[in-house]
Amino acid sequence: MPSVIALLEVREARAREDLESWLEMLREAEVQAEAARQRLEHARIAREEVARMFAEGTVLPEGDDRASTGRAAVEETGPAPAGPVLREGYDARPPVWQPGLGADALCGAYRQVFETVLAGPGPVTVQELTRALGRDAARLNEVEKVRHRAYALEARGWLVRERGLFRPAAGPAARGGTPASADVPSPACASA
Repeated sequence: MPSVIALLEVREARAREDLESWLEMLREAEVQAEAARQRLEHARIAREEVARMFAEGTVLPEGDDRASTGRAAVEETGPAPAGPVLREGYDARPPVWQPGLGADALCGAYRQVFETVLAGPGPVTVQELTRALGRDAARLNEVEKVRHRAYALEARGWLVRERGLFRPAAGPAARGGTPASADVPSPACASA
């Protein structure tokens, strides 16, 4: 029969291995968090620079090879387009929900996410939402795409998130009402 001391030594060795494993994972997570912080900072700086360029009117239209900036370029090409210019395949950001707006005010994937949450029997996780949209919930990239859209809808008052579960916000979920703008799609997604 093994001694109590020997059993405790084995238990201590396993606990030490577990601790080292967790500490290594923590160090890796800290490195990844720092890299994410740097990406965030770079994205913030780039956004501010582009916003400053738009404010100054120094942005030339796509395909214009001139490297000049300033008033002469703006006068030749005209003012910058109003509103965000979307690349093909991207949906316009959802508008802030207000009374009278229905799901028709949403574009593409944002509308799909909202309507899927609205049709659900109750609050849903992002993984459930991903599967309901016909995407592979085992692929982190697919889940993150859906999560991004759900967070955008939450930030604009369409969805509510509680403990990681999404449900329609009280206003947009009022199915009995007749949205005044239901027949008028958002101008940014008229082609959708």
